[in-house]
Amino acid sequence: MKILVINPVGHSTWDKQDEQIYKSFASPETEVKVISLPRGPASVETPEAHAEVIPLVLDVAKRHHEGYDAVIVNCFLDPGVDLLKGVLNKPVIGPCEASLSLAYIAGTRISIITVGSSDGDWMIEERVKQLGLNDKVTSVRGIPVGVLDIDKDRATVVRYLVNEAEKARKEENVDVVILGCTGLAGLAREVQEKTNIYTIDPAGAAIKVAEALVKLGITGHPYRR
Repeated sequence: MKILVINPVGHSTWDKQDEQIYKSFASPETEVKVISLPRGPASVETPEAHAEVIPLVLDVAKRHHEGYDAVIVNCFLDPGVDLLKGVLNKPVIGPCEASLSLAYIAGTRISIITVGSSDGDWMIEERVKQLGLNDKVTSVRGIPVGVLDIDKDRATVVRYLVNEAEKARKEENVDVVILGCTGLAGLAREVQEKTNIYTIDPAGAAIKVAEALVKLGITGHPYRR
């Protein structure tokens, strides 16, 4: 099985790191390739950046998907994912939709912890509504770190995540936490160990859902059969 992961940013800074993270969750026989956009914003944290990358993601996916069994768009806002489902005859997965699907199975009260500004919180809330799961998500919480700063001090980022997860359990009685940014991928296990709250990794959720769909033969949008 071969899976293409598209980083919807205009640089390749994270490609190698993200490839390693996705491979850590993938089955041994699964091949993973991460590519970025030829141009675009440094990160997707505003409505303007989100709107800018959607046509770029569609173009890159259409040009590079051949030879792959599934495509993942590596951003928690799932930019272009719904449109690509109607274009490509293979599974197209967004980390938000995949994470919420698993969280819905694992528990009953979900909090999403993301990064950066209130714009990010609002855009995630809108995506949750689109997916029809706003009644299951009790909150979208932010930590005071932007996407571009996550790798500067990951220990501090984990501490922020742990604090917000524990607040969500105390204030909202949540039983599942989702890390709401793919820049936080690889940190879920540590957060779960420190809080004893089920914590969903967005990259792990995306690739395991992609693998499951391919193995089950659910290879594209039903309208494209």
